[in-house]
Amino acid sequence: MSSQRFSLGGGFYVPAVLAIITVIYLISAVQLGPPMKGGNMTASFFPMVTASIMLIALVCAMAQEVNRKKGMENGENKEQEDLTKVSKSYAGVSLGAIGVVFLTAGYLLAFDLIGYVVSTFFYVLLLTFMFGGGVKKDWIFKLVSAALITSVGYLLFEVFFQVRLPTFWSQ
Repeated sequence: MSSQRFSLGGGFYVPAVLAIITVIYLISAVQLGPPMKGGNMTASFFPMVTASIMLIALVCAMAQEVNRKKGMENGENKEQEDLTKVSKSYAGVSLGAIGVVFLTAGYLLAFDLIGYVVSTFFYVLLLTFMFGGGVKKDWIFKLVSAALITSVGYLLFEVFFQVRLPTFWSQ
């Protein structure tokens, strides 16, 4: 083991900050009341489920980053260490993470303005372009995937949960 101090970067701290925000959100959802009442879902059900799933994912991301850093410190994961050195980052946060933050902010703004279908389709499509090798690689598959994900989300909320989503045609 080296005498260098074990340090974590944005791969740990960004999920940690998001976990703190998610815990605050979960506390707010719990204050709304029980998730089920009389066999029916209440207003707190979806926020509680979403926050719980998000917390699990964030804890997994933080644990994965700790394991990756430990492996790099022990000389394992040489390819990943080389990739980390090559990829650009600012204040320990990769350009991909920064891109996702800005893309998500744009999605949240567009969601109410142009509706669920249009904003979600382009959000998912742009995410697949970001993480799936760009525009030129498998673009037909990416278009179909974005349409399918958007459709399933729409059916899930509108039909099964009967949650009214904003639509472009109702603006």
